[in-house]
Amino acid sequence: MEEKIVRGTSLFMVMLTVFICSSLVYLPALEVKAQQYVAKQMRIRREREEREEMWAMLSGLEFLDYSTKQAMATAEELPEEQQQTAVAALDFPQQLRLELPKNCSKEDVTVSNHYVTRTIDIQIKGAGDDYLVRYPMIGKSDHIDDLNYFAGQDGGTLELSMEHVYELSLDWQEQYLYIDFIAPQDIYDKIVVIDAGHGANMPGAIVGDVQEKDIDLAIVKQLKKLFDENADEKLGVYYTRLNDSDPAFADRAGLANDTGANLFVSIHNNSYPQSEAVNGTAVLYDEKKEVAGNSSRHLADILLKKTTNALGSKNMGLVAGNDIYVIRTSEAPAALVEVGFMTNPKELANLTDESYQKKCARAIYEGIMQALEEGY
Repeated sequence: MEEKIVRGTSLFMVMLTVFICSSLVYLPALEVKAQQYVAKQMRIRREREEREEMWAMLSGLEFLDYSTKQAMATAEELPEEQQQTAVAALDFPQQLRLELPKNCSKEDVTVSNHYVTRTIDIQIKGAGDDYLVRYPMIGKSDHIDDLNYFAGQDGGTLELSMEHVYELSLDWQEQYLYIDFIAPQDIYDKIVVIDAGHGANMPGAIVGDVQEKDIDLAIVKQLKKLFDENADEKLGVYYTRLNDSDPAFADRAGLANDTGANLFVSIHNNSYPQSEAVNGTAVLYDEKKEVAGNSSRHLADILLKKTTNALGSKNMGLVAGNDIYVIRTSEAPAALVEVGFMTNPKELANLTDESYQKKCARAIYEGIMQALEEGY
């Protein structure tokens, strides 16, 4: 028994000796790795402290440029075997790269493009006050006028104020979201902008408890259904409002100008309190611009004929409308359709009827499509 114990002890001592000797061989390498780890942690801490200081001092766009330069400098300081991979990762073709917080997936990110105000909101669940410090966004500030970040209880929101209207190209790669901004003219062959008149605290005409803004919007929503049902990837359709909001006149016409629209069509309704008998459809155009060819006047004429024929409403003719801001400032041929008179009881009953609104939307849709076929 004692002999077994002695043999076991001897074997253990031999193994321990071998382990110790082996460890001595690898100890310098382990020490180097430990030093590298400590250096890396210190660098990460130093860089974050620097970003915290710069975040407090710089604007959003300046911080984007700073974070991009810092990321490149860090990559170039890495050991040679890591440097090439790190630098290559920063050479992405898209304009921006966002890193998502840990335990956050693309399902936790909502991107909203507000064309009229030229703002893009990126909502990120789980992002805190220090999101951009902990997960710096990098890339180029081209096309961006301003960048802001707001944190709330449910997460944070990045707000990008753009110099023009852009469509978005989103590319998800693991914990990164890559973003590109694309001009509408680079995507679509033809572009149409539809404007629902009035909105919010600007109700337009009011008869009883009926407000013009609601009828205008109802017709536009029916028009949107038609464009959606007959979607054409080469036709871009933008709307100044699809809810009870009131975009500024400059933003309404600006949406058409920024997108390089081929047509701008605004939907309104009329009123004439002096007489309930007055009724019918009129279309306004810009009389101070060229009237021949694919002009504002010709577009108005197409829409007037389509609408009155479909609705059976009285043709009130074409009306000079250069004094209307959205008509005057639209670079694209513009027409403003006054569908009917809310002060006429029969017409008001029609205008508030969904089937009538659908007829009206169909007529305007067909008028727009005819205009595009004619070369607008």
